[in-house]
Amino acid sequence: MRKKVIPIYFASDKNYLPYLTVAIKSLVDHASSKNIYKIYILSADLTDYDIPEIRSYITDNIIIDVVNVNSKIESIRDKVALRDYYSVSIYFRLFIPTLFPEYNKAIYLDSDIVLNRDIADLYNEFIGDNYLGAVLDETVWSNKDFIFYTTQSLGITEKQYFNSGVLIMNLKKFRDNDIENDFYSWINNKKLATVAPDQDYLNIICKNKVKYLAPGWNKMPLSDLSADKLYLIHYNMFMKPWKYANVKFDSYFWQTAAKTSYLNLLKTQQANYTPQQQHQDSVALENLLKLAVNIAKAKVSAKQQAEVSTTPIAEPVASPALVPINAKKNK
Repeated sequence: MRKKVIPIYFASDKNYLPYLTVAIKSLVDHASSKNIYKIYILSADLTDYDIPEIRSYITDNIIIDVVNVNSKIESIRDKVALRDYYSVSIYFRLFIPTLFPEYNKAIYLDSDIVLNRDIADLYNEFIGDNYLGAVLDETVWSNKDFIFYTTQSLGITEKQYFNSGVLIMNLKKFRDNDIENDFYSWINNKKLATVAPDQDYLNIICKNKVKYLAPGWNKMPLSDLSADKLYLIHYNMFMKPWKYANVKFDSYFWQTAAKTSYLNLLKTQQANYTPQQQHQDSVALENLLKLAVNIAKAKVSAKQQAEVSTTPIAEPVASPALVPINAKKNK
């Protein structure tokens, strides 16, 4: 029987190589011999020579390649204004449909994830004619300020807004509907202020064209979920085990990290993450929430709405759930 080919994409740079290695190791550990897994690492600075450990995971059914996207980046510089404070890698997932016309469907994964289940099970999810299969963003539906932002600024409720770190992509639909150029048009012509440019625009463009998946396929360390449903853990935003020792579900990360050569480095990074850096994370979150609220308020004002709701909007305060505070250091 011919094996099914499952294309999987990551976007990374050299700084993220240790975490990418853990993510790919977790994927390989749960891969089935019944499938062929083609793993592509989209990068502007990594080469095959930079990833000897990741390449050591290659087997008869595990194929791993680095794809240099510099030529693609250069080709779109006149189409999209790239902000200095955002890594260009956030746009890489949008290049997949046109760079890989041989595939009609693919998986995209952020590098700050750990898999506890065969990624083929995600790939096999039926998404029909939808553009994407995705999971509702827990950082949004669990935070009133982000809900205010997505609802008022983007016109998308917390029951629609998805996280773009784990995606089943209908590449054919993206190509047929020229979603990549639609994205460039939105960025350059709509002048929409955003908090997370790629994710916000994907939510706008793909609205009502999304198959919503079980939360276990993109579980963030915010609330409990039974262990048998933790298919994929996403250490989103500031909730990084290599920074904090009290991140929920971090045991899964460390179990996989222990199988790589980066364990000591990752433990050292955590041990050396200072109170000052933790404070900076809290400030960054507070500023992000303020930005979200201010963008939404400006949108409301532009619409000349006299009242948003009967409940006054509280000033945003950094949430301990999104930034682990007073992290316990490993001894």
